[in-house]
Amino acid sequence: MLSIGNRIRYYRKKNSLTLRELSQRTSLSVGYLSNIERDATSPTIQTVEIICQVMAVNIVDLINGSVSFKPVIKKDQRQPVYSRDYGLTYDYWTDTNQKLIGKVQTLTDEVKCTECWGHDADEIGIIIKGSFKIEIYDETFILEEGDSIYVKALTKHVITKLSEENCISYWTSINVPKSVD
Repeated sequence: MLSIGNRIRYYRKKNSLTLRELSQRTSLSVGYLSNIERDATSPTIQTVEIICQVMAVNIVDLINGSVSFKPVIKKDQRQPVYSRDYGLTYDYWTDTNQKLIGKVQTLTDEVKCTECWGHDADEIGIIIKGSFKIEIYDETFILEEGDSIYVKALTKHVITKLSEENCISYWTSINVPKSVD
């Protein structure tokens, strides 16, 4: 998989541009462009937009081609979302660079309940082990192994662990990009 710098170099050469010519067209220094192409520095999204505009390259194509894809995530390779001292952990069980995102939630013996003020996207959850109570949509539901639930975006909900054993659930949602201010 080519890095962004390597892909910029590829498109620059495809357009028969020298670093000096690209520098003149983008108002970026030759040294900076060289550092980008050698992956010695990471360009801002604004810089990538300028370079793409000058070379008539779709920025989405440039970035998508540089993002790695991991079709398999081993259990010991999961990326943590967060872990709380009171017995709640979330780990990604999917590649975080894709359109769908999966998280595994584990409620351990110490946790009593967790309150959430809502997520950016709708989520679907399935209970793999244990049981919990969820208060949502002005109702209370008891969910056990094999049960599933659909949670709409921005919906407040409270989960209380009921089982003596750890409660494990898997959640899937659309990967909503975070806005940059």
